[in-house]
Amino acid sequence: MAEIAERVEDNPKTAFEKSDWPLGTIGLALLGILIFLAIAPFVLMGAFPRAVSDVSRALTVEPPQPRLQTDPSEDLARFLVDEDKRLSTYYWIDKKKGIVHIPIEQAMQELAEEGIVGFPRGKP
Repeated sequence: MAEIAERVEDNPKTAFEKSDWPLGTIGLALLGILIFLAIAPFVLMGAFPRAVSDVSRALTVEPPQPRLQTDPSEDLARFLVDEDKRLSTYYWIDKKKGIVHIPIEQAMQELAEEGIVGFPRGKP
């Protein structure tokens, strides 16, 4: 039995480690990680100027449609005024092609005078 034990101890394939983990190296690695985690936020704050955050705060970003109304009656009044302005003014739709928007009253009057295909001029 002693012979088998000697052969096992001398064989490098069956040997075991004679020491534990190197605690000093592991301790230094952990200390380095802690120091890095303590310093990294300050380095990052210095890397990005505050002007970027000031500009981003100054930008007004509205939420996507549909938005909740804070004053529906005012929104409706503003919509009606804008719609009336759009329907009663001239503006270019496509300047290159010569297409212009004319007021709705004028468009209705011209259609009534000329007649529409399928609806002759004299019929209601």
